[in-house]
Amino acid sequence: MLVSLGGCLRPDAPIIVITATPSPEALGQPAFATNTPSALNGNATVAPIVVTQIITATPAQTNTPFPYPWTDENAVMSGICFEAANDSAGTLFVLRSAEEHIRLYGLADESQLCRQPVIRSAFEFAGGRVLAGLWSRGTGCTARHDVLGIDRDDDIKQIIIRLRFVSEGDCNYELVRPFWIGLDGAADYDIDIEVS
Repeated sequence: MLVSLGGCLRPDAPIIVITATPSPEALGQPAFATNTPSALNGNATVAPIVVTQIITATPAQTNTPFPYPWTDENAVMSGICFEAANDSAGTLFVLRSAEEHIRLYGLADESQLCRQPVIRSAFEFAGGRVLAGLWSRGTGCTARHDVLGIDRDDDIKQIIIRLRFVSEGDCNYELVRPFWIGLDGAADYDIDIEVS
């Protein structure tokens, strides 16, 4: 069983492994317990938890090559709050300059859908790089975009990316899934991302 503080396992967090072991009393050792007030009755004894192994090494990150002719830029747009992303779901954004990028952040702030100002992240537009993407909305437990096809025609300067949005599970959660990419040398291309 893997446990991490805060309920999520981050790639940079140490991993603590807690396993079932005999209680200290069964091993003839003194028990560890605290008399900590409980939310239930105000005066309870907390049962011992025995940590049998602590792995303190941070898992190494791997640089797996991205299998598509673009960079994954979801992190650049992660500062947009859920409410603003949900409101913009289905709208394609093709940003060709830092000014357009700043303007999009400004629109999210001006919408007053976010409780706090949008967290802004930089994107390098040099060399004809383009930031393109959208958010898709669904209901379920998980959501993803599957790439169905990519057409890049350098003669007519057009890029078409076909995706399928998939939401899975019987959960009644509102889901908003980002698909944001960086395209090299595409500043003068017509870019379309089709989602089915």
